Amino acid sequence: MGVSFHVADNSKDAISAMKSQVRQAMEACGKEMEANAKNRVHVRTGALRDSIEYEAGDDYAAVGSDLVYALAEEMRNGGGHDFVKPAVSEHVSDYESIIKSALEG
Repeated sequence: MGVSFHVADNSKDAISAMKSQVRQAMEACGKEMEANAKNRVHVRTGALRDSIEYEAGDDYAAVGSDLVYALAEEMRNGGGHDFVKPAVSEHVSDYESIIKSALEG
């Protein structure tokens, strides 16, 4: 009586599943960044807040606005109206948790 083994290379499936999990994590991080930026932005008419959107790719998430004055509002010297930078930097642990959770799931 002999022992036989069957070895299967499932690395392509594992890599594909991992890439899918990372992509889902980037989508979740992007949505969270968008919400954080919208909660932080200085509001007069609501146009800037309403223009804030996220974009997510296979390995990144970004948030911003395409309004002409969005950058001026973000970079205003001494005005304290930045909204993108704190939406990201003040919530790093939240994004780390989202990514960790996605990769464990």
